[in-house]
Amino acid sequence: MITHHEVEQQLKAIGMDFRFWGRAEMNELEHILVPSEKIIYCLNGRYEGGFAMLCVTDQRIILIDKKPLYLTFEDIRYDMISEIDFSQRLIDATVSICTINKTLMFTAFKAQLLRQVSMYIQNRVMEFRQQHMMSTNPMQYIQTPIVGQSQIVHSIEHRITNPYTKVPLMMRRRLSRFHQ
Repeated sequence: MITHHEVEQQLKAIGMDFRFWGRAEMNELEHILVPSEKIIYCLNGRYEGGFAMLCVTDQRIILIDKKPLYLTFEDIRYDMISEIDFSQRLIDATVSICTINKTLMFTAFKAQLLRQVSMYIQNRVMEFRQQHMMSTNPMQYIQTPIVGQSQIVHSIEHRITNPYTKVPLMMRRRLSRFHQ
């Protein structure tokens, strides 16, 4: 856990100041964040449960909804995200964060900030997927001797698949049987 003062300093560093709306949610951040976690974006808006705060850190996405009698807290890790969609209208914008078992739709009036949040989340998801691809599917070396030579040629086989569906990321188009 980190202190309330550290949370306020991190929020002040990114230009966020919650004086009235979102003050209860901001106070909950000190109980939720781990010491090595850094807040990147934080904004207020609404989701299907009502008013909430969306806090994007370098390790995860946190949705906090603090009411007088209950607390709703959602923790979404970047490696759990399967899809992220952004839509902007005249006065507000919505980001839809899809995981394997649920979809979180968050709407805010700060459309530009929400667009930056969605771009950051997309970049982090891609970073996590690339790290996952490199760690779980390292390049495999197959040794094949070349006829007539004493050298051994190493060919590299890449097996890049989507870690959630185990489907190759590059699909090849099949030719129809009527193709000439």
